[in-house]
Amino acid sequence: MSRTTSLRSPATSAKTDSSLPLFQPGGGRDDAVLAASRAVVGLFLRERSSDFSIKALAEHAGLSERTFYRYFPRKEDAIRPYLEAGLAHLVTRLRGSPRTQPLPDVLMAVHSEMFEQGHPLDGEVLLGVLNGTERLRAVWLQVLTDAEVAYANVVAEWLGIAADSLQARLAGAVVVTATRLALQRPALEPRAPSQVFADCLTLLGPSLFSSSGPPS
Repeated sequence: MSRTTSLRSPATSAKTDSSLPLFQPGGGRDDAVLAASRAVVGLFLRERSSDFSIKALAEHAGLSERTFYRYFPRKEDAIRPYLEAGLAHLVTRLRGSPRTQPLPDVLMAVHSEMFEQGHPLDGEVLLGVLNGTERLRAVWLQVLTDAEVAYANVVAEWLGIAADSLQARLAGAVVVTATRLALQRPALEPRAPSQVFADCLTLLGPSLFSSSGPPS
């Protein structure tokens, strides 16, 4: 049964949910939609659950139920704008980075910056929530698929190769997997998320993110 109690008042909840990073709206979404999505994600993190009614989520985000439904046709859709904005932020940072360093170093630097913005447990808790229901998992998997394509495009631009090439597509999938592994590291893992991410890229060797590509 969805919970409707034990929430802070709408006037304060969006400001005190967590230390989630702030992103610029992307994909045609406006500030209000992104703010509501961030509030919902913050609530899920704080309570380690997505078991809330639409009424409770709307109140928490400071919206009417009618407005909430206008923004998000399904409850699960409420997480998408914030996740997509985070992806857009990373892609923008990568595209804006000077091309004077090897691509793996730039990937590590940009993702380390992201990992260090939030609470160390946020990623692990969030992934647990996202995998808690079939509908949330479906949204999460679609975001991951979109992320693989976005990273493949960035790698292709950086290396001057085709976005649909095997190298670009594999590189995109690898970056997404490394990010996921960094976020869901075990609680007793002594390495920080940024170090786990760096270790994943290092394990692959230099060919994947080099313009020379893999050996023929």
